[in-house]
Amino acid sequence: MRRKRIYKKTLFRVGSLLAQRNLKLVCAESMTAGFLSSTFALEVNSGNYYLGSIACYDDFMKQNLLDVSPSLLSTHTAESEEVTLAMLQGLQSLIPHADVYISITGLAFESPNPNQWRPIGRVYYAIYYKNNTHLFEKQFNGNAGQIIIATCNSIFYDLYRLLNTAEKIEQTF
Repeated sequence: MRRKRIYKKTLFRVGSLLAQRNLKLVCAESMTAGFLSSTFALEVNSGNYYLGSIACYDDFMKQNLLDVSPSLLSTHTAESEEVTLAMLQGLQSLIPHADVYISITGLAFESPNPNQWRPIGRVYYAIYYKNNTHLFEKQFNGNAGQIIIATCNSIFYDLYRLLNTAEKIEQTF
């Protein structure tokens, strides 16, 4: 089996676009627990665009930092599209001066929560840019490290695509 790795070329392309456009990026990470933030820090332009990340792995952090409601967590579980979107909204309220927001939840390994029915490798992330929220649901295979790396690579790809799409739309006006 081929080892998973961060796709630096895509990360560097995203970083260049963010820096060139003077955009500011902030993240709320649950499943990735700060790993996404660490990868952005490896990108040479990150000091120009990356504001930081809130690692809210535990529900307590989601509730107290991002104002995710306990009832939402108990109804849908922490690893759900509903909580991913609530984390994104909480991040926007907490840090209103960013241009791009990303939130991530998912299962990199089996959950002890008896209400969790989703399979290992199910990941949700949301990207907010230009007044639009884009929600992604992905299924990755492998061990926890491989799932987290695949999640970061997928985020880089989708963010690059969104940034390029927005630029093409702006050029048509």
